[in-house]
Amino acid sequence: MLLCACARERVYWGDVHGHTAYSDGQGTVEEYLRHARDAADLDFVIVTDHDFGNAPPWRMPAEAWLHTQDAVEAFTVAGEFVAIAGFEWTSQPKYWSGAKEGGPADRLFAGTPHYYNHKNVYFLARVPDLFSAKDARYASPDLLAEAVRHAGGLIHNCHPSPGPEAVDQWDYSAASALVIRNSEIGPDVLWYEGKKHEPGTESAVRAYLDRGGRTGFVRGTDTHEGKPAARTAVLARELTRAAVFEALRSRRCYAVSHARIELDFRINGHVMGEDIEIEGKPEIAVQVRGTDRIEEIAVIRDGALLRVVSPNSDEARLAFVDESFAGASWYTVRVTQADLDEHGNLSRAWASPIWVRGRAMR
Repeated sequence: MLLCACARERVYWGDVHGHTAYSDGQGTVEEYLRHARDAADLDFVIVTDHDFGNAPPWRMPAEAWLHTQDAVEAFTVAGEFVAIAGFEWTSQPKYWSGAKEGGPADRLFAGTPHYYNHKNVYFLARVPDLFSAKDARYASPDLLAEAVRHAGGLIHNCHPSPGPEAVDQWDYSAASALVIRNSEIGPDVLWYEGKKHEPGTESAVRAYLDRGGRTGFVRGTDTHEGKPAARTAVLARELTRAAVFEALRSRRCYAVSHARIELDFRINGHVMGEDIEIEGKPEIAVQVRGTDRIEEIAVIRDGALLRVVSPNSDEARLAFVDESFAGASWYTVRVTQADLDEHGNLSRAWASPIWVRGRAMR
């Protein structure tokens, strides 16, 4: 197992997005957690049923939310397995009076509809009530983030998209970004059940970063079959709920699309997720331990390829100085592996960015 720069933190694997029969998925919460722990061999998992949805039950009952929190407590054993209670804030444009779709019962808010997309919310400790997207007190990302901040929780952006259905997904303040810490990332093109899809996920996230946004990278299965799998790695000092939260809050995390690719990415000794100030030029170091042949390691700066290598082995290291650094940039690493998932997609890993500013020489 690779260790992060401080040599005290390990890689722990989890799934940050999935559903049970409490929303539009299958199975009980207990079955979901048992699959995560026993079948998928995960270190941590977050249950994120919808607060509202288009399938029964239309609204998650209060008792379902309380039961989810009871279940994660029962399954969590420090050092062995961590379960976290959350929900998917299910904002939809039809809630606004100016929307062209939806019936009168959905017209909850006056004015032009907003296309905020969905956001997953999760908590370190018990919270009595959901902060629903259909409640005016939490109807925008900023309002949601403020409530979640007071409750000690975290938020991440679900399935980002460059399309019109998510045009307002990044519409939140810098203060809210202190709570909305991460975003799900994935390939721009993928195959599913023999059909080609072009979600444009990676491009959407890169465009946000290019505009000065701040977000780390996570990924979830978004399973509706009750079968979570390893899609997010966190670098944490121990396997406890507090340590997993601290890693996610610090953006010390990375995403994979299939295989458990181990990835260590540093600049001047600082690990993924950090915002750093340096003297001189960035010293970039990447270490990868794959489960199959590594086809490509791409170092990306400000949304463009900076360095690409093809190791053609299951382990690789890359180290170089970015001599063209011009004073302020964000960097990330994307790894592509030769193996395929069940739908024919290559395995990939995406490291959370490191933001670098040059310190003025005195």
